[in-house]
Amino acid sequence: MKTLCRTRGLANDLIVTRSRATITLWSEKGIRLSVFDIGAPHQPGLEYARNMLAALAFCPQAQSCLVLGLGGGSIPRMLLRALPQIEVDAVEIDPAVVELAVTYFDIRALPRLAIHLEDAAGFLKRCTSRYGIVIVDAYLGDQFPDQCATKEFIQDARRCLLDNGVLAVNWLSRDKNKQEDLLRKIESLVGPVWQLPCIKSHNLLYFAPVREVARSEITSAAASLKMGVPFENALRKLVLRLKHSR
Repeated sequence: MKTLCRTRGLANDLIVTRSRATITLWSEKGIRLSVFDIGAPHQPGLEYARNMLAALAFCPQAQSCLVLGLGGGSIPRMLLRALPQIEVDAVEIDPAVVELAVTYFDIRALPRLAIHLEDAAGFLKRCTSRYGIVIVDAYLGDQFPDQCATKEFIQDARRCLLDNGVLAVNWLSRDKNKQEDLLRKIESLVGPVWQLPCIKSHNLLYFAPVREVARSEITSAAASLKMGVPFENALRKLVLRLKHSR
């Protein structure tokens, strides 16, 4: 494995390595933040990022998506490839992350992607657009920011969702009290929460559709999408693993 770059980010040092056709963005604590396979660029190397494809089962005709937290751009790259009509806004607070994503993960080559260098909470507060999908993947190092778990943040995220939209959250924390508090806020401000635990990591994905969605509808959407998504995917299997959080 060859180190391509080491630079200081807002929370800690960021390292980019390459092993054959795989480029990885690491935190200094050894946490993989993004994994990019040059041979299969639209397939995120991290399980949780691949599993975010399940958001499409809740909003299969999404025209727009907001991703809070860029990393190496794995999730925007996957969604842009999956839905040829979708436009993605990505918000990232750390300029070092954006610079690394541009230099080593080629995100400037992605069509229909706009990158906003600013704080996620501030962006939501000022946002006048509405999206089919809002994804919260905003970590500083390995910490889920406290401001992303506030009532105001969830309210602003809901305001930015279309009436048939879905809020998706990547949760990776051992703080059970903070987790339960976040769930209660999402349920009260957005809607019932479905969860999708990862198998190979401790990541837990939450999906909260604005409108009530039956399992049969999600399953049907996944079956239709699987054939339309132009790369190998496990969408139907992912949907079968979804369960209500309560």
